[in-house]
Amino acid sequence: MKTIKNLAIIFGLQFCAISGVYSATQVVLGTVPLDRNQNISSMPKNINHVPEILISRDQYLLSFNQKHRLINWAAWKIDSTDLGHVGRTNSFATDQDLETYLSKSSEHAVTPADYQGSCFDRGHQVPSADRDDSVENNQMTFLMSNMIPQTAYLNRVIWEHLEQYTRDLVINQGKKVYIVAGPIFDQDFGSIGTNKDIPIPSKDFKVIIILDKNQTIKDINSKTEIIAVIMPNLLKSGKKPLEDKVELCSNKSLASTASSISTPTDWQKYKTTLSEVEKLSGFKILSLNSTLKY
Repeated sequence: MKTIKNLAIIFGLQFCAISGVYSATQVVLGTVPLDRNQNISSMPKNINHVPEILISRDQYLLSFNQKHRLINWAAWKIDSTDLGHVGRTNSFATDQDLETYLSKSSEHAVTPADYQGSCFDRGHQVPSADRDDSVENNQMTFLMSNMIPQTAYLNRVIWEHLEQYTRDLVINQGKKVYIVAGPIFDQDFGSIGTNKDIPIPSKDFKVIIILDKNQTIKDINSKTEIIAVIMPNLLKSGKKPLEDKVELCSNKSLASTASSISTPTDWQKYKTTLSEVEKLSGFKILSLNSTLKY
């Protein structure tokens, strides 16, 4: 296993150097070479050259920001083979591949303890329910490298509704989707963590590229349906999370009352353009087709 990981890192560095697009990438971790990762329709281009460690696995591709100790983005594909009935393993754990790499420079990956007492959800970017075809695949979504601090209102209500809609596209409408999601930091929302070094995102973005199940990424063109959203990481009252710690912590019970305070289509009011997502995230999400109309 160690040899395979080393080969993946070497291949990734060569790929980054050849392409020129990924010049800010420090290293590629994981067992899947980038050119074999099936979870991306187009590699997001690092416009602002922020720190970037790529984590390439069968379940997803992550761009991790060493400075923020959070991802820049997560990318994954959903088709019918990814969805099953395993359920949530709830096995939140430190990403050991990332820990091994960071510890060489006396830094550390995020642990579940970094969220303790914060009243923020450990907000999956690649959802557990998008990888419940096997226990192993589901467990990989619970690595802390896949989490960002989300309020319960964002994570358990509006974000969850969009996740459910996306799976419905696959299950009931026979679609295949490619997704990129991640945090936005256009306002100072404070920080969490044992050393208060994990910034709280002000917003969360998601881009969903919708294809028919028999289509491939080569079929993405100006007529391809794309959903882009930017959702604020706020409390139900609309306050910033640290402005009202009482509400922040009390909102942890929102999952059981979500149907009474919201509707399954509430995510639609957060629709935006792909170009707006790219501007705020600092990443060119789609670069395969410059003719795409956003």
